Formats: sequence, structure tokens, C-alpha cells
Amino acid sequence: MLPAMAPVVTGLDNVHIYVSDMARSAAFYRDVLGIPLEGDEHWQEAALNGVRFALHEASASHPEHGSGGVALNFRVEDADAAADHMRSSGHDVREQMREEYGISFEVADPDGYLIYLFQPPS
Repeated sequence: MLPAMAPVVTGLDNVHIYVSDMARSAAFYRDVLGIPLEGDEHWQEAALNGVRFALHEASASHPEHGSGGVALNFRVEDADAAADHMRSSGHDVREQMREEYGISFEVADPDGYLIYLFQPPS
């Protein structure tokens, strides 16, 4: 039996994704989704309820773009209104679920990452 110890992980510090075109991706996340990103041409970040969300400039050593089994769920107040906004901004949006535990719409960002606009139940 292993000795008891304090938890190794104490929280989530940041989530960042590698992007091929910082200006294009920053415009998507800042101007379309309304995330208040700040930074430079290599790194843009914003605090979302104590967790940093960031865009990292891609380099030859970064992994291939795409979701790769990771889901980014951004909380929204009104999923239907958020989906309508995304569509009016020229993005393809599809309803992913509408269940008792929430509503979610899926949209791809400029690098092909699938993101979800999630409305928890009220």
C-alpha cells in the first residue's frame, strides 16, 4: 500500500493551443467569441474564471493541429444565441447535444480545432 500524500495536482493553470496564423486565430477567439486576448505575435492569453486560455504560435516542433481527443468547452449563457452569432459570422455550426445536463454546439476554429459552446442547465 502506498503512503497517503497530498494531491499532486492542485488546479488547472492554463489551456493553450498551437495556431498556424496568430492574427487569424486571435481575431476568431477575440472578435467572434469575445475572449479578451492580450499578448504579441507569439502568445495571446486571457483569464477565464481563473484559468488562462492561450494561443501559442506554432513551430516545427509542435504537434499537428486538430482536436486529437481534447475537447474545449466554452461556457455560454445562451447556446442558441451563441450558435446564431457564429453562423452570422460565417462559421459552420452544428448542434452537438441538447440534454438535461446542457446544450452544446460544435464549431471549428481557423486551425480545425473543434470547440464547443456549452450552456449548462439553468
